[in-house]
Amino acid sequence: MRDIVVVGGGPAGSASARLLARDHEVTVLEEHPVSGLPLECTGLVSPDVLEISGIRPTVYNTFSKADFHFPDGSVFSIDCGKPTALLIDRTEFDTRLAQSAMDAGAEYVYSERCSAYYAKDGVGRVLADSGTTYESRIVIGADGHSSRVRRSVCNFMPEMQVRGLQADIRKEMDVQDTIDIYMGSELAPGFFAWSIPFGEFTRIGLCCEWSCGKPSQFLDPLMRKLGFEGCQIISRNAGKIPLGHLKQTYFDNTLLIGDSACHVKPISGGGLCPILKAAPHLAAAVDHAFAIGDFSASALSSYQSGWEAEIGAELKRGYKLRSVYNNLSDKDLNKIRRIIDKPFVRGIALTADIDRPSEVCLKVMRHPLTLLRLFPFLVKGAF
Repeated sequence: MRDIVVVGGGPAGSASARLLARDHEVTVLEEHPVSGLPLECTGLVSPDVLEISGIRPTVYNTFSKADFHFPDGSVFSIDCGKPTALLIDRTEFDTRLAQSAMDAGAEYVYSERCSAYYAKDGVGRVLADSGTTYESRIVIGADGHSSRVRRSVCNFMPEMQVRGLQADIRKEMDVQDTIDIYMGSELAPGFFAWSIPFGEFTRIGLCCEWSCGKPSQFLDPLMRKLGFEGCQIISRNAGKIPLGHLKQTYFDNTLLIGDSACHVKPISGGGLCPILKAAPHLAAAVDHAFAIGDFSASALSSYQSGWEAEIGAELKRGYKLRSVYNNLSDKDLNKIRRIIDKPFVRGIALTADIDRPSEVCLKVMRHPLTLLRLFPFLVKGAF
């Protein structure tokens, strides 16, 4: 019997396995032939993410500016004066992170999918499609938005789900240091669309709320909006993003991390930073359980309090702001742009951290007059 089985060899599983393999026997099960494919992310990260991860993938481009396009065509621009976001090769990042876990001692079993899971008599049992049963003291559910491990231990469903679609276009933009964000129901209802230049290519994409239908219906309008009609599409990929707050991510012999635990920034949909900050708390809880020989939910509960203290406030605030945003009309968004288009707001925006986006909103709302003018939209959005 193994010490630990990690279900999922993406960034959540690999970040966990790398820490755990130092002192425990760890096996990682990944349903795909390699880590990092299929690609389901824009690859846009903060410099801090690379610093925390210790992984140095190819960086396609760096960005210090962002233009936010509102439904009426107006633009709110910010220039931070220094790189605040990087476009990385996400496939390479995931592959290298997995390799770092292997270097730490983790065993990876690829093309092995979890078909069922249960914990009984102090042992977690993962049943794979191959017919193999993997037994361990602890099972880490890092198997994504539709996590089979999560569904086996609780009935939680994400409070909100969005679907995304992006494509790499053979189109070289004149401006290379600016990310463009597009808001409004025409292009991306319930979320936003984006355009990210990197050399002779441009990565465009969008997410929309589940109830708005498939994101593919919005890709052609986005390409027309950006003047990309007729441009060659080099690659295309899609994915789902779970949003919300999972109040319990620890169970008998079981812990959840990453998309399976809704460790996703609700404002941007990014998950790497929450994963990397939650993983050390997961490892600490596991080490404690092995030290005392107790693998019950109560023995593993420190994981929840640990990651909640680290990232919980940002995820909760972000979800509230996402819920407000999704209830606003295009006219509301245009009015909000006029309210926030002030020098002091621009000054606050320059301090933006893409890993803690809700902090900018909080700082803006601490200004009494601005809060008063935004209050009707906050109330409307909340209900």
